[in-house]
Amino acid sequence: MKYILDGKKMVSREETHAYLKETFGFPDYYGKNLDALHDCLTEQKDVEIEVQHEEEMLAALGKYGEKLMQVLDDVKNR
Repeated sequence: MKYILDGKKMVSREETHAYLKETFGFPDYYGKNLDALHDCLTEQKDVEIEVQHEEEMLAALGKYGEKLMQVLDDVKNR
């Protein structure tokens, strides 16, 4: 399944994880952190992820945004 994420909606850690939970349909027990994101995404099959407005997301989240992109890239490349 292909997901298109809007980087403009990821301006804080809290808002990012709420947006990701809603977009990917994660369960209520989703831990709202990068480890939980990785775990939930790797449970899904054939995940394609595109991030639009990546620059805005990186500007808002800084290093955390870079780590988020690493997680998304890891999932795409598995």
